[in-house]
Amino acid sequence: MRIDLNFLPLDTSDISLRLYRRKFEGERREGGYFVAKLPTVESGNDDVDYDTYRIALTPFSQAEDYIFRAHENPRLMTSIIWYQFKSRISDLVVGNCINAEVIDRYSKFISFAVDEFPEGKRVVNLSPYYLAATKQFGFLLDFSFDKSPNVSYGKKIQQLTFSIDKAGKSNANSYLDKMNFLIEFIQKTLSNVCSVMIGDNEYRLATEFTSLNSQELNSRVYLFGNGKENVDKVRGIKSNPYSKPPKDPLFVFVFKDKEKGSGNELYRAMIGKSHPATFAGMKEWFDCEMNIGNVTNITVDFSNDSSVVKTLISRLEAVLSQNQDKQLIGMFVDSYSHGSNRSESYTKAKYAFFKLGIPLQVVRNDRIIASDGLKWAISGIGLQTFAKLGGIPWLVKPSKNTCLIFGVGKAHDIQWQKNGSAVVKKYFAYSVCFDSTGQYRSLGVLCDTDDRATYYKALEINIVSQIKSLISSGHAFTDCVIHTPFRMRDDEVNSIRSGVEQLVKENSGISFAVMRINEKSRFFGFANNNLKVPFESSYIKLSSKEYLVWFDGLRHGKEYINKRVANPTYIEFFRGGNSPEKVIQLLQDAVNLAGASWRGFNTKLEPISIFYPQLIARFIRDFRKIDPEQSVAETLAQFATPWFL
Repeated sequence: MRIDLNFLPLDTSDISLRLYRRKFEGERREGGYFVAKLPTVESGNDDVDYDTYRIALTPFSQAEDYIFRAHENPRLMTSIIWYQFKSRISDLVVGNCINAEVIDRYSKFISFAVDEFPEGKRVVNLSPYYLAATKQFGFLLDFSFDKSPNVSYGKKIQQLTFSIDKAGKSNANSYLDKMNFLIEFIQKTLSNVCSVMIGDNEYRLATEFTSLNSQELNSRVYLFGNGKENVDKVRGIKSNPYSKPPKDPLFVFVFKDKEKGSGNELYRAMIGKSHPATFAGMKEWFDCEMNIGNVTNITVDFSNDSSVVKTLISRLEAVLSQNQDKQLIGMFVDSYSHGSNRSESYTKAKYAFFKLGIPLQVVRNDRIIASDGLKWAISGIGLQTFAKLGGIPWLVKPSKNTCLIFGVGKAHDIQWQKNGSAVVKKYFAYSVCFDSTGQYRSLGVLCDTDDRATYYKALEINIVSQIKSLISSGHAFTDCVIHTPFRMRDDEVNSIRSGVEQLVKENSGISFAVMRINEKSRFFGFANNNLKVPFESSYIKLSSKEYLVWFDGLRHGKEYINKRVANPTYIEFFRGGNSPEKVIQLLQDAVNLAGASWRGFNTKLEPISIFYPQLIARFIRDFRKIDPEQSVAETLAQFATPWFL
């Protein structure tokens, strides 16, 4: 299948121009100057030595002129294109010829305001990019919505962002709507400004997106009990989970005294009495016993009670001491959270259970009492509960059984200054370990310090020590992969990469790779079908190290959809991925891990190696606010189950 990348190339990539350069001597960065590597002599050949130069488009002191050819340094050429294009757009903005804003910070793009509404404005962002796969220079076009200040995120904004349709349902035509919006922008606005002067020549942008051949990875297959396989999680799980919890459960319901009815309704739904058509109960779906014999309750009033955490911990300790042979799990009826906003009571309850090493399942009271509130949610609640008890609902069929995957996350304590700058007061990083089936192995603390230099060193050392520990404990694996979120700083990623290099030297029989995975990127793509949606598990190659992968999409034999399809995920290899076979294996594992989430049956399709650390980071930040002195590392070590779901 062909996929149109959201990239408009210049009409030619055979670009050359006269530059002025001088050997770089550590000068501070200054507007109008570039620092880049160039051949030491003009030869036109690729096999020449390079050196670092200070470069400008006009003569400057002690500089020599040099005929620069774009292929000698594509990154420099991209910077020059951006410098020239932003200058032109800035002049047009000053002259009130266009409604746009030039953003020239860490992120560099032109933001064109297209449609304005009371809720905000639809914009198209143009950012410079070199598409190495086709050796083209040009710009990526990305649609976004800038919400107006003090406007709540609601139904209208979801419609304006193409997330839901006019009827308020999930927008199955979101790809088509986005493509039509961008095409109209190109025709009405961009066509009037789509040229850039480079040297003495003017280059124009194409009016059609670059089309690339896509390839497909294998579809996800799920593994259940008794060796059964299924491509459908719901059909596979019923009475046939991969494995049961190691200990008998005890369900501890926590609610306000006047909400006993809500607690009873939640219990009825979980045993399959309220909505049997959508969830027949914990026993029928997960072979997990739940009845009046293994249920108890604690009544606590969270309103205006500063000692509620101590009170709840005290009552939990009493229950725990009498049930040492059981796996406790809390079922908290949350009266104070609404929608996606977590209340302070939610955090306090979660922290009290966390401190004792007990997982907690939270269910909002407004969802329980709403008409059909639990009808569609109860199966996901049951799934999370089962996993937190230590059960394994399903695994994904791996591309290779001997691969360990570390998801690295961070939860730094950041304080904002009056001038708007951010200062890190506490550095905290951790790793979540899985195998390539998606089975949760462990959660380890990589660093907990208030010193930046110590943080980077500890990040490197502890990555090595955790992997060494797994090797020495007899785990047989031939591949080790580290997944990092895109928002990690380069120096953090470099610390991880440095640790991996040490492991490579010491373990020649193990293959190591580092992948940066970003599910919110500037890249998009449109398939050549009516819906413009690629098939699930499709990918396109952007460069030798960059890939765009669809974890969600159409399925063969079912080329229709009734809900919005997620955006593609950008994956960059920082290490490894040199052979095509290894790339396919590692991309396949990432696609598989996107289906391994036990948070729900229709959860966001994102690798759990990235998704789970995001959940953990939020909890850790909230817990530190309650008890800044709490030893998070010691508490985390108590858990053998994914408490953070």
